[in-house]
Amino acid sequence: MTYLEIDQAIVEITREKCAECRARLDAIPKENATERKAVQLEYGMYTFCGNAGLLHQGNREAPLKTRQRFLGNKLQKYPKLNDVYQNLDEEEKLCFIAALQAEIFLRDQWLGEQYAELAAAETSGDTEKIFELKIKIGSVETMFAAWEAWRVENNVYPKMF
Repeated sequence: MTYLEIDQAIVEITREKCAECRARLDAIPKENATERKAVQLEYGMYTFCGNAGLLHQGNREAPLKTRQRFLGNKLQKYPKLNDVYQNLDEEEKLCFIAALQAEIFLRDQWLGEQYAELAAAETSGDTEKIFELKIKIGSVETMFAAWEAWRVENNVYPKMF
């Protein structure tokens, strides 16, 4: 499987999650404000995974090269991933990036901070913030699970986290 095929599969999973969520949102009556807000937050996070994590653009080669630069020192925080990556040839490094970089980036740049915000909200008893953060975190973790399921099914860097 080429790095572009891997990337396309990950992008497609992300698009499917967005489409499924959009369909659920469209089916919720306008009067159900809380339910709509929850699904809107979820949809926003799936979109975020595509835009921030995958750098979703038309031509996929350019974003993959950019994502390779983003990987840089982030791998140092993940010794297992770093060991694997450092022992790959250049072509296989692109496959690794296509399969894992979005998740590495989102874990490194976003998820940890969100967990900290959730802990602070729980300490302060801010129920609105807790509601939002649990949906946001849960949505991104759902996307991670979908990506991981594909990696396991296709034996493309499975069980790396």
